[in-house]
Amino acid sequence: MMAAWNGMILWIDLTQKKSNVEQIPSEVYANFIGGKGLGAYLLYRHLSKGIDPLSPDNILFFVTGPLQGLPTVMIGRWTLVTKSPLTGLFLDSHCGGPLGREIKNSGYDALAVTGKSDTPITILVEDDDVSFADAQHLWGKGTQETTRLLHESSPKDSAVYVIGPAGENLVLTATGCCEFAHQTGRGGVGAVLGSKNLKGIVVKGTRKLSVADSSAFSEIRKAVTKKWNDKVDYDFKDYGTATLVEVANERGQFPTRNWRNTYFEGYESLTPDQMKKWIIGNHLSCPHCIIRCTHSYKTLDPSNPETEVEVTPEYETFGLCGGNLGISDAQSVFQLAYLADDLGLDTISAGSSIGFAMDAYESGILEEHEIGFPLRFGDGKAALELMRMIAFKKGFGEVLAKGVRIAAQELGRDCDKLAVHVKGLETAAWDPRGRRGLGLSYATADVGASHLRGWPQTTEKPDKSALDVIESMVVERDTKILTDSLVVCHFTWHFPLTRDEKIQMLNSATGLNYDDDKVSKFGQRVETLIRLFNINEGISRSDDILPSRFWEHETIGPSKGMASFITRDDFERSLDSYYELRGWSIDGIPTKETIKKLGLRQLVK
Repeated sequence: MMAAWNGMILWIDLTQKKSNVEQIPSEVYANFIGGKGLGAYLLYRHLSKGIDPLSPDNILFFVTGPLQGLPTVMIGRWTLVTKSPLTGLFLDSHCGGPLGREIKNSGYDALAVTGKSDTPITILVEDDDVSFADAQHLWGKGTQETTRLLHESSPKDSAVYVIGPAGENLVLTATGCCEFAHQTGRGGVGAVLGSKNLKGIVVKGTRKLSVADSSAFSEIRKAVTKKWNDKVDYDFKDYGTATLVEVANERGQFPTRNWRNTYFEGYESLTPDQMKKWIIGNHLSCPHCIIRCTHSYKTLDPSNPETEVEVTPEYETFGLCGGNLGISDAQSVFQLAYLADDLGLDTISAGSSIGFAMDAYESGILEEHEIGFPLRFGDGKAALELMRMIAFKKGFGEVLAKGVRIAAQELGRDCDKLAVHVKGLETAAWDPRGRRGLGLSYATADVGASHLRGWPQTTEKPDKSALDVIESMVVERDTKILTDSLVVCHFTWHFPLTRDEKIQMLNSATGLNYDDDKVSKFGQRVETLIRLFNINEGISRSDDILPSRFWEHETIGPSKGMASFITRDDFERSLDSYYELRGWSIDGIPTKETIKKLGLRQLVK
């Protein structure tokens, strides 16, 4: 038996209600590790090009890394890999919660779900036992109630992952939810589950895993934990990612009124200083977490205003459901966050879609009769109503349920100029007009405009050429691919878990002998394989672009006068540089030499 891994994947066929186990060769783990890397390998190997993401042929891979299930810190995460119904491209969505640990403890490194049930069901995986249960009584319920009911009927300490009404209704920005506080947020994974009539998965494992070098593994764990506990000035411990609201505004990167601006004059109402009176004190963080980025706030259930509930909004939600909608009232943002989580909607894409509609309305493109009510920036009640309409595809919500790219195409009237996305994925809450070279990370990210694909190593404004920071972006992207393949917390990007410490954890757990150069080659291998997958789905250099709004020069705030790049030519030359560093042609196609060097020739032949 290999150390840290189980060496097996559990395949579950919803059409036949059957399961089987596949053994994975050790060289696959050596080349792709787990999480994002292993998921990319499995999706490329098993999914035929051109399939409809909402058809039974699409596959959901619930993937762990080598560290899940082991006694260490910051590893309470897992990865869902599939073909996105929102973009039509590769998608890896990373989620907190105990599901990854329970999958590993059940004896598998991944679950692969195929086919479609003829009626709504749930899956229970309990070590070697796989069973299916009717879920018609759960269909239509929110994620919180569904999670509670499944826990009541499942083995103690099971991990539960479910979808809400948005996923059932095949909303292209629907998410899935693990223990209510954690989401597979981007790209429409909830719709893929809904298309399979899969309401949720419950997993409980009892097996234990071993490591290759227990002494070295223990030493690195203790060193990292001590380093973190000794750091007393990190506000995440007390307030979570809400602390980034002030940081983003000071840098001129905060999305404001559908990205018209990069600075929100009402941001102070969304900072911890103003919101701490509502903090409950519960840390609903991932298992084995020492960072504690997730904090609970008190609010009222927007569907039942007499009931007080807990909500766990993150920075991205304050950005896209706060400043991006012109909303400075924290309680309105809390309610939007709670409603999105319960309905199973991505707060980034939902907030972006509502902001897009508000912009179109205030610009005179959309009229009140098309929406059903006035829709102005700052109107939290209207935003809540439109969010419900999106989840249930009611009225104008059916248009926005397809995401801003398709909504703009269907509406016409120059709405594409207001649609802020890359490759169909709505942009995360960091405006590239406030950071040199960040726009290239968005433009080249494999899933679309994600902020979690490696940033250039600079905090400078984009007031000069980005060419000299592109190499640093590649280094950071390779490190992030390692992070997402281990699978460890995103907030270890530089502290408290350095690239070298991640390599030490990998090697001591598995017995591999990775070093810095091998991590760089690993990152290039995974991204190149994903690029080949996306090329098979029709993308080209012309898709590695930025939305119109990021070429508009900011008129206020710290980023006044800035566009994403000093010129479009500088962007194109930066893109050339990135392709060259990756071993791809001027058209963004991996060369035969690169494919051979990375050991991918047999896989992509």
